[in-house]
Amino acid sequence: MERQSIAAVVVTYNRKELLLECLEALKCQTTALDAIYLIDNASTDETPRLLAEAGFIDAPPADGLREPLELHKKISTGDAAIDIYYVRMHRNTGGAGGFHEGVRRAYERGVHWLWLMDDDVEPLKNALEVMMSFTFAGRVVLPNKKFADGTVLSDDSYFSLSMGKMMPVRNGTFARNSRFSFKNYATFEGMLVSRTIVEQIGYPDRRFFYIGDDFVYGLMASLYTNIVFVKEGLFYKKLKRQDPKTLMGRESVRLKDMEIYYRVRNMFLIFEYMKKIGTFTPLAYISLFMNVIKSALGIVVYDRSPRRLYLLFKGLKDGVFKKFTKW
Repeated sequence: MERQSIAAVVVTYNRKELLLECLEALKCQTTALDAIYLIDNASTDETPRLLAEAGFIDAPPADGLREPLELHKKISTGDAAIDIYYVRMHRNTGGAGGFHEGVRRAYERGVHWLWLMDDDVEPLKNALEVMMSFTFAGRVVLPNKKFADGTVLSDDSYFSLSMGKMMPVRNGTFARNSRFSFKNYATFEGMLVSRTIVEQIGYPDRRFFYIGDDFVYGLMASLYTNIVFVKEGLFYKKLKRQDPKTLMGRESVRLKDMEIYYRVRNMFLIFEYMKKIGTFTPLAYISLFMNVIKSALGIVVYDRSPRRLYLLFKGLKDGVFKKFTKW
């Protein structure tokens, strides 16, 4: 049987210290990687210099690139060696553009399994080994994550393909299975995906730019395979969201400015995919507009920020008129 090659795809932008921690963890996996595709979205924090000092590239690329530049280096990791493909983008294409670029390059080189992750998560030493042990159940495997204090994320939800929103699992199936469950969406925080799925659904959609590209990628993958969610906390999640506030009796997560805009705008891209697979209903619009109203109230009550209110409704307007360019 042909050996199954595995490559990590890591997308980074201005998080050089967190990135280095992620890369060092990838080097030390108990199941060795064959390659790492590192997509640098034109970071401005001297990421290339740090990578050169750490030995991941020989030297930083020159400034003023007009197209993506790929640098290759093979590094030793004990008994094995890993091919590092550092891709310096000529401009910031967002997480969506970065993952599109990384998945395309790894796929075109014939990689069998792609391990996709942001720069702000860090896999435990045995993360890849454990995740590969679940590939018998599906061609996409997701790890659970935990914070530095050991708190493991609780994730017992699914995406309603008619309502267009997250729904809690109420029948106990999540709790009954002690090691894994199935989901119908994904995140690029350790998503392990077979090249056979990439063949069927293509590359991540660059139009998302920020937020939702991984979600939809998992949604489309779920049409062809089980998405296995491993409940064990196999990744550290480095960045916590701000403490939620209570609004209308429910917790409301505080979002960054970019999140306010793209979360609303990109819902219309998600609706596009729902329409493509034939599950969309007008209830999805109702759900979205209710969330917009709730978000507007939260901004008025807690933020008192005209800019954030503007971004919320600009995201709504751009989504309605299908303006899917960078904000």
